[in-house]
Amino acid sequence: MANHPLLIMPLKTRALSLAHFGGKARGLAALACAGLPVPEGFFIATSAYRDFVRHNGLRAAILELALAVQPGRAESAEAASIAIKQLFSAGQFPDYVSRAIAESYQDFTGEAAVAVRSSATAEDLPGLSFAGQQESYLNVRGVDSVMSAVRDCWASLWSARAIAYRQRMVVDSDSLSMGVVVQMMLESEISGVAFSANPVSGDRSELVINSSYGLGEAIVSGLVTPDSYLLDRESLAVSAATPGEKSQQIVYSEGQGVETQPLLMEQRDELSLSPDQLSGLAELVLQAEGVFNGIPQDIEWALVADKFWLLQSRPITNLPAQPLADVVWQPPEAGAKLMRRQVVENMPEPLSPLFEDLYLHKGLDAGMDRLVSILEMPFKLDDLISRPMFVAVNGYGYSRYDFRFSWSLLLLLPKILVWYVRSLPKLLKNLVPLWEQTGLPEYLGEIERYRLTNAAELSEAELLTGVRTLASADAIYWFYITLMVGAAKVSEGLFAWFVSSRLVKGDLTSGMFLGGFASKTLEAQEDLEAIASQLSSHDRLRDLALACAADDLLDQLRLEPEAQMLVSAIDSHLQTFGHQVYNLDFAAPTQAEQPAPVLLSLQSMLRYGQPVRQIGRENLAADRDALTQTTRNSLGPVRRWIFKHLLGWAQRFGPYREQALFYMGAAWPTLRRLSLALGQRQVAAGRFSRAEDVFYLSGDELEELCSADTRHADPAEIQARIEERRNLRQMRKHLHPPARVPQDLRFKFGWLDLTRYFEVWETQKHNSDTGSRLKGFAVSPGQVTAPAVVISSVADFALMRPGSILVCATTTPAWTPLFSQAVGLVTDIGGILAHGSIVAREYGIPAVLGTGNATARIVTGQVLTLDGTAGTVTLMSDSPTRE
Repeated sequence: MANHPLLIMPLKTRALSLAHFGGKARGLAALACAGLPVPEGFFIATSAYRDFVRHNGLRAAILELALAVQPGRAESAEAASIAIKQLFSAGQFPDYVSRAIAESYQDFTGEAAVAVRSSATAEDLPGLSFAGQQESYLNVRGVDSVMSAVRDCWASLWSARAIAYRQRMVVDSDSLSMGVVVQMMLESEISGVAFSANPVSGDRSELVINSSYGLGEAIVSGLVTPDSYLLDRESLAVSAATPGEKSQQIVYSEGQGVETQPLLMEQRDELSLSPDQLSGLAELVLQAEGVFNGIPQDIEWALVADKFWLLQSRPITNLPAQPLADVVWQPPEAGAKLMRRQVVENMPEPLSPLFEDLYLHKGLDAGMDRLVSILEMPFKLDDLISRPMFVAVNGYGYSRYDFRFSWSLLLLLPKILVWYVRSLPKLLKNLVPLWEQTGLPEYLGEIERYRLTNAAELSEAELLTGVRTLASADAIYWFYITLMVGAAKVSEGLFAWFVSSRLVKGDLTSGMFLGGFASKTLEAQEDLEAIASQLSSHDRLRDLALACAADDLLDQLRLEPEAQMLVSAIDSHLQTFGHQVYNLDFAAPTQAEQPAPVLLSLQSMLRYGQPVRQIGRENLAADRDALTQTTRNSLGPVRRWIFKHLLGWAQRFGPYREQALFYMGAAWPTLRRLSLALGQRQVAAGRFSRAEDVFYLSGDELEELCSADTRHADPAEIQARIEERRNLRQMRKHLHPPARVPQDLRFKFGWLDLTRYFEVWETQKHNSDTGSRLKGFAVSPGQVTAPAVVISSVADFALMRPGSILVCATTTPAWTPLFSQAVGLVTDIGGILAHGSIVAREYGIPAVLGTGNATARIVTGQVLTLDGTAGTVTLMSDSPTRE
């Protein structure tokens, strides 16, 4: 091969520079130097790309075209890409560049067929794969064709896909350049992709291999559904093999390039690789992973004459955390009885260590003590319950129900009964004023006291005190919510029993009588609808809003002079409603910090208009009142009196329950500001890698760091501890927490079995892991058949589509924007008074809550029939529907 050290490097080059040759070239060089089978070839340095751009004076024109692309607007990116490609096509190679490439190609091939592939400097990285964003050219023959393919590879740095990807991933285009890989072309009999860890589950004990006939381009382009194999990492045995839909293959064209051909009928349904071939390929995959220090790899491969070749190796992008093995769900103390209900229903994910410490353990205990004091209960709480009242198992929150029954408590029962009889009427009368005039003002007062502080002026100890105070304030406020929830649950429970009994004719549920009431969550949605209406009246701004990615929408509107009133309206919306939490754990950003789901809902309103059910939402109250009158008229005097009073109680307390819940987490914007300021101080001191690390230490550990003498704190040990906890929390996100711990829990006290009584208060049904029907709580009437969208967290909100059934673990107020697109709701956790049930009734969509395992049984795209009157979910298909 000709010697052009500044422009060309041979395949076997050790420690190839990413900046000089790109990610793909660096990976291939490492494989070749390790002696693994890689097709012979050479690399063209990124300096050749820069020399070409400079020689033809293209830089300014390229950047002008690229920077003019409107985010999220496909036609804008496509137009810029076409114009830039024309610039490259018209450009001339510097003589020394064309000579170096031509000589290198002829020296090692004699003008045989090669593959010419891009190797960008921001490509094939763990967080930025750029997979499919740049181009590859196959079966290229002759110097002129190779030169043309190199030029096209360079131009593909500015393909429409690549420009859009860089905008979305916030990559500086001006800093990028393109290397090129030229390799001997293999006429593959079978090709595919292999993963040295399971890219879906993150399981490092599994290998995944995909294969199909012909060149690998058929798989990469999506032309075929490949065969899929799951292998055990230790034994290399195949644990699962699924034939793909392989009707076609891509093969060499007679001259240049490739073409598509139909696959032989006998090959279409058979597996393309044998067990022995899979074992040999798996060994090669593990060797390749070893070259990259055990980092799980995404590898392209080809089989030619019974020999496997490696065509590319890169880290698996966004590989999920390793799932935990042999997880046992046992209480932290022997004999403890745990249920996943009450406040923990608002904690769908594993808890951060700081939240678990300050809120779950200490804050909620302080809140319960405050409740006992306010209600003047005639006993000490410690005589009745074990502390802490709320605990975590495998990172998930649970309520304790292991009551301390003793003879002394039995002696207190008459006194408790007298207190209950005397206090209940007074409590029901004063419940709303107690929340409105005491609980809520006290909570908002604590928030205001710290909201006005300047974090920069506070010491580390003062910042931590603020965090502790606000965590405790919200936990105390939770028990005011509990009072409202309790009153609503009792009143609605009695009413539900009455309307579903034989005393009332007709197929009625309590939810039919409890819709149409105002609430803060619906007020937020109506405010957003008003913004959408205002935006839709301005054609250019509407088009801009639809073209932008949701993450960029607000920033793009701020640049438009005509949009300032809209921006002010959105800012006002987020200021009023943005404290709402996607997850009660304060380690998670609030809606104001992460407004993309709100803006996605805004875009959905613009794109699809207002659903009919929303336009008629104001009629819900009229429909409710008409049904109430009809039902009353059908009853006799005594039953009518009972109906009137039970309905009055349910309708009085139900709406206030949602009003109280709206302020849950209202302290979190201020608490997070103080926490992150404290975390930033630790970053400056070298103890944290990032400010968010603050959420992975306990309050006592933070207090130790905030003490006057921290000279003996080992930064490396602190960071290792934080990373271990962060990784463990990520791994626990794969777990599905059971409704009870232990799972066979029964509430027996000697001969007295109260299990059935406690089941009444559960918020999860016990459904099988098999079968086509799930049972849950019927919370919003109606029936619908539609595809499901499973939303695990806020990161999945963009997956929601209008006309779908929303399936999730639970919902909090910040999830309300999704309801405007849903035609039904199914959750793992929740009952008649859960947030989701109330909002579903207001939107007039059927809902079944508390199925226990819906998110584990249902996949996105699966068709469901949801019956919100009967409380059932029927799985109509076993696999997602195809677009």
